[in-house]
Amino acid sequence: MIIVNLSQDFSKQNKYLSNTLLKEIKKNLELKKKIIIYINKKGEYSSLICENCKKIFKCKNCDSSLNIHSEKMICHICGYSEDLKNNCDNCNSKNLLKIGVGTEQIEKSLKNIFPEKRIFRFDMQSVRNKTEKENSLVWLNDADIIIGTKMITTGFDFSSVGLIGVILVEQELQIAKYNSEEKLFINIKQLIGRGARRGEETTFVLQSFIPENPTIKMILEDNYKNFFIKTLKERKLFNYPPFIEYAILEYRNAEKTKALNYIKNLKAKLDNLNFDGKIEIISTENAFKKFNQFHYKIILKGKDLRIFLEGIKKEIFTESHLSLSFE
Repeated sequence: MIIVNLSQDFSKQNKYLSNTLLKEIKKNLELKKKIIIYINKKGEYSSLICENCKKIFKCKNCDSSLNIHSEKMICHICGYSEDLKNNCDNCNSKNLLKIGVGTEQIEKSLKNIFPEKRIFRFDMQSVRNKTEKENSLVWLNDADIIIGTKMITTGFDFSSVGLIGVILVEQELQIAKYNSEEKLFINIKQLIGRGARRGEETTFVLQSFIPENPTIKMILEDNYKNFFIKTLKERKLFNYPPFIEYAILEYRNAEKTKALNYIKNLKAKLDNLNFDGKIEIISTENAFKKFNQFHYKIILKGKDLRIFLEGIKKEIFTESHLSLSFE
């Protein structure tokens, strides 16, 4: 396994493509080996920011930043799109900065570097319907280089995979959830399995701007035992599963004030019903907008949550816009 520090090793073609990775791609192409490039972010860039007033261009229906796809800006949640801006509609500045990296950006760069090769991008933008999904099996088998999101990590059995490259290991850690590190580790393990399934020799190149980060280091070194021990210690310390149950009550409404008032009243009701105080009830007044609806959450942490919620369901589940999920 080759570990690359992107802050020290980056090519002139694209700062997310190290010289090391490009060298390995070229070598495997000459050997007629298949190459898989993994990046769990579709689109070309993650967002557009005005350097003058610092505005981030967001979806009008959601709180999500608009992802850049060629000359379009698209919301990956609701599908809203608009033309790529040339100037800021807030301050009229033309100093707009495209940031981040996605599958389309890597695809464009690799097609410029290896114009004669068959390069196939496999994500939800390129495979949108049943016909395209059926055709994709042929395209995947014929491709010299496959650039894919998480879709590529499971359900496929490729022959002659000589190289698997991960563009940015830490990309998935940007999701602020207690189990994001675990999910990243699983994704990387599944990805490595793409090359090891037939017992063929496969080179792995994992790129990171922070390879010295303890979690990243354990993932890169495939040190599952230490990762497991570290994760369990942290989960126990901060009271997360599997040591307790974790439930999320989420309410949505098109009117922000109504949504906030509802969640406040629900929190007060839950506090009153939590007689012995054994359940930790956390609410936030920070809403997130999705599909033109304002969403508020209440998080419950404790033991026997299912029994507790089953006993009070008639008192709290009075609204169809209230949902419950367990983790």
